[in-house]
Order: sequence, then C-alpha cells, then structure tokens
Amino acid sequence: MKHIYFAGGCFWGTEHYMRIFEGVLETETGYANGDLAEPTYQQVYTDKTGHVECVRVSYDDRIISLATLCRLFFRSINPLSINRQGNDCGTRYRTGIYWTDEADRADVEKVYEEVQLAYGEPLAVEKGPLKFFYPAEEYHQDYLVKNPEGYCHLSLSTLRLAKEYGEIMRNLIAASDEEKKIVLPRFFKTGKGQYGEGDKFLGVVVPETRKVAKTHKEASYELIEALLESEWHECRLCALLILIEKYKKAPEEAVQFYLKHLKGINNWDLVDLSAPYILGDYLVKHKDHSVLYTLAQSPVMWEQRIAVVSTLMLIRHGQFADTIELAKIFLGTKHDLMQKAVGWMLREVGKRDKSLLVSFLNTYKGKMPRTTLRYAIEKFSAEERKIFMQI
Repeated sequence: MKHIYFAGGCFWGTEHYMRIFEGVLETETGYANGDLAEPTYQQVYTDKTGHVECVRVSYDDRIISLATLCRLFFRSINPLSINRQGNDCGTRYRTGIYWTDEADRADVEKVYEEVQLAYGEPLAVEKGPLKFFYPAEEYHQDYLVKNPEGYCHLSLSTLRLAKEYGEIMRNLIAASDEEKKIVLPRFFKTGKGQYGEGDKFLGVVVPETRKVAKTHKEASYELIEALLESEWHECRLCALLILIEKYKKAPEEAVQFYLKHLKGINNWDLVDLSAPYILGDYLVKHKDHSVLYTLAQSPVMWEQRIAVVSTLMLIRHGQFADTIELAKIFLGTKHDLMQKAVGWMLREVGKRDKSLLVSFLNTYKGKMPRTTLRYAIEKFSAEERKIFMQI
C-alpha cells in the first residue's frame, strides 16, 4: 500500500471524490504542512497556522498508478485559483500534492508539467515533500458518507465523472481473466524496447470491453478523456469504443476530439478498432483528406498507422486514391507494423479492384518491403504469389 497527499480545497469533497476510484484503499482527512502541532479544526480555520486541509490517499499501485491518481485529482480542482476552490476561500483551501516517498516526485512532476502545459500558464498548486500531517477530528472523516446531504464544493458533474470512472474500472476488473493478464502483454509487445513498452493489461478480451463500453455509451467527453489517460490498455480501448458511439450522433465533435487525443491511441488494436470508424468514416463524407497526409508525416508511428488504417472505410466506399498515395509515402518504412498496415490496405484495394493493385505492384514491387508485399498479395493464387515474391 502506498500513500499520497492531496489538498484540493475543502477536504470533505476531496476525500469523497478520491475514495470513489478503484485501487484507493483508504482515505483520511487531516491538516498538513503548517507550523502548529496537533491543530484543531477551529485553529486551522483561522488561517493562522499555515496548515492546509488535506487528504491522505492510500492506494494499491497494482491497480491504480500515482500518475493516474494525480491526473484524476487535477480534474477536481481549478489549478489556477489561489487559496480558493469553489466557494471556499483562505490559505487552508490552497491546493497541493505532497509525497512521503522521494521516488514519487518524478510521477507527480510529470503530471504537473502536463497540466501546466495544457493551461499554458503557471499553476497555483503546491508540490513537494510532506512535512507534517495531523489527522482531522473524527467527525471530519468520511463526512459525506455520514452526511450525504452535506456541503461539497465539487460540482455534480465532477462527482458523476468519478462515479462512472470507478464503475467502468470495476466492470473491467470483474471481466478480467488471469491467463489473459499473462498472455496479452506478450502479444502486444510491452517489453523494454518493444513497440508497446510499458503498456499494462487488466486481462480483458475485446468482446467484454465492448459490453462495458455499451453500458456507458452516454459518457461525457471528459470521462472519455480521463479513460484515455489511463495506464490500462482496456480503459483506453473502452474510451475509444464509447467515442465511436458518440461519433454516430455528433461526427464533427467526435472527430475533433479524436484528433486532439491521439496520445492515448498507442497500440495497434487501439488504432485498428477506432480509426476506420471515426476518422475514416468521416472522410468518406468529406472531400478534404489532408489530415491523412498530416498524420502520415508525424514522427509518431501510431499516428502514421492511423492515417493508413483510416483509409479502410474509404476503400469500402470505392475510394482508393488515398490508400495508393499513402502506400507510396511508406515504401521506405522500416517499422514492421507500418509495413503490415500498408500491405493490409493494399490487399483490401485488391479485393475490389485487382487490376489497380497489380498495376501498383508492378511499378513498386522492387521498392516496397517484403512484408508489405506479402500482405498485399495474400489473396492472390499460389502461382501469382510466387511470381511476385521472386522479384
């Protein structure tokens, strides 16, 4: 069990919010980093003790990481506000993240920098080692559990996000399979130096993740964003499957969201199960396909794959030009996953217009990677495949 300390304004609301998340084992309200030993609430209330209302969060880092906890915490506060959260004002309501293990500094500072970059200005959130923490009086512990109608500075939408995020995590964990927990990390190449390095798996198969996504298809964009930031692969897939449902009702908004959150789409199944059905479907209905070429020029391989795999939906609607042009762009690609993606899309073109594919191959077969060529001619006869592979 590990510990981190969050100051997010009134500790009643912060404790209630943080305790919802799966992996949080215990919470305790208290007073932190002031000058007075063993303070009372009445003393802290004067704003003369230097203490801040704070919550100790004890968690299982096998279920939820410190980085995820920090990101979720930032969703509960206004990080630019000085000594105020909601209607509560005073230095005791300042915000902060404090650690007792120096090894936690890096994760806290990483998330802090992410949030500061997103806001584009300095944050008013303290960060540093915990100096002192004194537990608050018993009536302050689990206050909103004991008093469900009690005061909470957090908005209903923020609490709804926490509740639904927690439900999704619990549902995914309930659907996990011990064997899959072992198999999936190997299958998706999560080892050091591999394409999925660091990715974590709960052990949930795609059909089960689809069930969870279907149950939460009305989730907010903020919740989808929070899921895309998860260290758990299945959470990110669930977010994308929910986004596909959002796309069906509001295509423009969903596509713009998708393109702004590519960072979380960082394994081949996440790309393949989302790109054609969001970006690809959108482009079928719009003439401007320049986004494909912008993505193709990205240094991020996953964004390159999104460009290529998105054309699957174009192919299904008889539009082959972008697939052919992207195949030319990636003739020299060295990455196995890109070679396979290009070959796959060329094969799909060939299913519908074999003469076009043959013409392309006759022109470029000597320049394209062998993996791409093998994938492209997979549906050819054995004799045809032999001829092309002899080149």
